[in-house]
Amino acid sequence: MIGHPEPEATEDVEPSKVKRRPSTRRRKAARDEHVVRGKLKVHDPFELIRWLALSQPDPRKALAELVQNSLDAGARSIRVTRVRDRGVPSLKILDDGEGVIPELDRPEALRHIATHIGHSRKRSLSPEERLRLMTQGQYGIGLLGFWSLGDALEMRSSVPGQRPHRLILYRNRPDFLIEPIRNRGLFEERWTEVVVVGLHREALSALIARRAADYLAVELRGQLLGRRVDLLIEDKMARGRAEKLVPVRPRRFLGERVAGVERLEVPDLPPIQVEIYFQDDDGGAGEPLAVYASGTLVAESFHELAALGLERRPWTDPRITGMIDFPGFTVAPGSRRGIVPDEAAGAFARALRAIEPALREALERLEQRRVEELDRKLVRDLQRAFRGFFRQQPSYTLLEVQADGDRGEGPKAGQGASGETFGAAEGLVIEPEPLPEPEGPELPAELPFPPEPLDSVELRPATVRLALGAARRVLAVPLDRHGRPPKGPVTCHWRLDGEAATLADLIDGEPRVTVRAGERAGAAVLRVVAHSFDGHEARAEAPVVVSDEAGRGRSDEGIPEPELVDHPGAPWRSRYLDGRWQVNSSHREYRAIRDKPALKVRYLAMLFAKEVVLRSTQDPRLEKPLEQLVEIAAYADRNLAGKAGRKG
Repeated sequence: MIGHPEPEATEDVEPSKVKRRPSTRRRKAARDEHVVRGKLKVHDPFELIRWLALSQPDPRKALAELVQNSLDAGARSIRVTRVRDRGVPSLKILDDGEGVIPELDRPEALRHIATHIGHSRKRSLSPEERLRLMTQGQYGIGLLGFWSLGDALEMRSSVPGQRPHRLILYRNRPDFLIEPIRNRGLFEERWTEVVVVGLHREALSALIARRAADYLAVELRGQLLGRRVDLLIEDKMARGRAEKLVPVRPRRFLGERVAGVERLEVPDLPPIQVEIYFQDDDGGAGEPLAVYASGTLVAESFHELAALGLERRPWTDPRITGMIDFPGFTVAPGSRRGIVPDEAAGAFARALRAIEPALREALERLEQRRVEELDRKLVRDLQRAFRGFFRQQPSYTLLEVQADGDRGEGPKAGQGASGETFGAAEGLVIEPEPLPEPEGPELPAELPFPPEPLDSVELRPATVRLALGAARRVLAVPLDRHGRPPKGPVTCHWRLDGEAATLADLIDGEPRVTVRAGERAGAAVLRVVAHSFDGHEARAEAPVVVSDEAGRGRSDEGIPEPELVDHPGAPWRSRYLDGRWQVNSSHREYRAIRDKPALKVRYLAMLFAKEVVLRSTQDPRLEKPLEQLVEIAAYADRNLAGKAGRKG
């Protein structure tokens, strides 16, 4: 066996020379000799300061940090000036806040600023205090952002009873300078002025008055809305007609505010303030829903919150805009963009996930209402397109526009069987079974097909509404007791009682007559008596209303509100049935343009023109060629619109 030889046994070995295993304490001490413990140290402190300064590359954000310091100091008036001082382009931020560490002497206060980079007196504030004071700073590196603006920074500070002093910091240099300001007239005033000297060429264009004001209005929106402060941008370097004095006003969100989700409680943390607006669909891309911390922008959209799993709808829905503010965020220092995914951020994400169903439901309601309003606008556009048409072309017959009570218990004008208007959601009117075609009611299956004698006569329209001087054709429709054309020929005899209108194109025995309005508003009654060859008789009458308002673009000008009917598989595009103008919302042509308002109103206009021609001529042979005309025109419209969109 190969191994270590065992020691030989002996009886006279001295106890002191026997090898013993070391104790546990001695073994631990031996191990500790190889363990090194200590604290992290910065090899070159200024090199670390350099990296902190370069972590803020955006000159606009650097300006926002300087303005934020003025806000944190409780300033009521802040003036930002871009000026050429002694030939050197400079930026000045002057405020009337409490000052730089006001309880200290000016040299000591400014020295503290210069020697405590990375430490802020605001860091000890709790999230609740930050929310109450609307304080954002906590890292003590905001001043270093001037590296992206210019070559040097002067912080000038004055408090009552002390001589004003200034602190000078230099870009890419570790030294600083503190010296008194030679101006005795300012001893009793309180002010702070930060001056960035030697603005870089890249920063000059970003600090133009209008650009700087627009950026600050978004970046510090919550801060400016929550404080009484006047923030003014003055550009003394602007030339020509460029704006030279621009007040910063936080932009008000457009659209309708989503109710029910204004405030969310977070356990052991400040509440989340929610301000979400439903944007109108104007064809342009609106501002996304942004994330703020104590009123300062930290994420321009939820696409930047992928680490929290929130880069999804409804938070990224392009229809919504607004802001969500959570003071409990730990914001990344330097750039002040993005958030640290810590416990507070996790609590924020959980709170938002809890309200997602309610937000989706609210958005669906608002979308439905938007569609309804859009459809109402389309109806107004359609009525505007045909305004005055029937006055100028009296040979055409108006479509009947029912007023309240004209149909008894039936649905009102512009409503379907369920009472829904044209502006309802895209489901609109759902028919449990197909409705009869406009040629007339269908014959029940159990009845014999041969027609029966004359039983009644209907006047279409049931109410004749006319503008002054306008004309309208009226049709008498004889029916048997089952609502079908009766057996044998029928003659009609007309009479008009009243002076508000007269009969034109009157041919004795014909089922058609034209009613022409007079020059004064009034009322009359149109009566017809129908006689069949076998001696049966039926009577009907219709009120005639002549008004000076009838032809001024009102909906009763013969342009009814369309009733959208969901009739899948039916070939018809539109029809005039029981005094209602119905449009098949399930037809493939309507589905193709339902989200395109311009094409939609043109499509409705073509369908309306088809119904007017059919009603005026009373010739069913025209129905098929008119449908073909609509089909061809709708096809051309879609192609032309698609081509225009690709060019745009």
